Amino acid sequence: MALFDSGLAREVVRRHYLKLGEALGELAAEQLTEEVNEESPLYQDMLLLIDVANGRYHRSEELIQQVEQALTNLMEVLFGNTLHAGVTIPDSFWQTDIGTMVSQVRWWISVDDLITISSAAALAFGANTQANRMRISRAIDKGLLEWVPDSSVMNPQQRKRVLRSQVERLSELRRLPE
Repeated sequence: MALFDSGLAREVVRRHYLKLGEALGELAAEQLTEEVNEESPLYQDMLLLIDVANGRYHRSEELIQQVEQALTNLMEVLFGNTLHAGVTIPDSFWQTDIGTMVSQVRWWISVDDLITISSAAALAFGANTQANRMRISRAIDKGLLEWVPDSSVMNPQQRKRVLRSQVERLSELRRLPE
């Protein structure tokens, strides 16, 4: 049985369409129908992400790139801003249906690249110390590092995983906070 279905895609597309339409003064809530344009890029991206989260695809380089782009598009709609500044995703997001789906898709894309905060501290600073783990946590809080929860770990303090490639890049650029 699928964990997610097209209803999630409809809900996300419809909610953001309404929010943006109202902000632009283009659409009043009473004008919005139950219909969703199933040809819209966001809806198509959502269907792809739902299928990946439900385990309907096997990994291939081409598909990984396509899914990564769809995930980027969705996250820009959900959390993007016109200044393109880093955004910190609230912890509560990961407890929603869409947050769970995003987490599963990120794991599918980056299964070999996700590392613990302790591993990130050792990689970035050469030692897994409390101070270095705090520096990694501050980088997450400032939006410099993306994180994804590991649903197999029960302790919320130990659930965060970061992308090795981001840690390496920030370490090389010396942009990790003190």
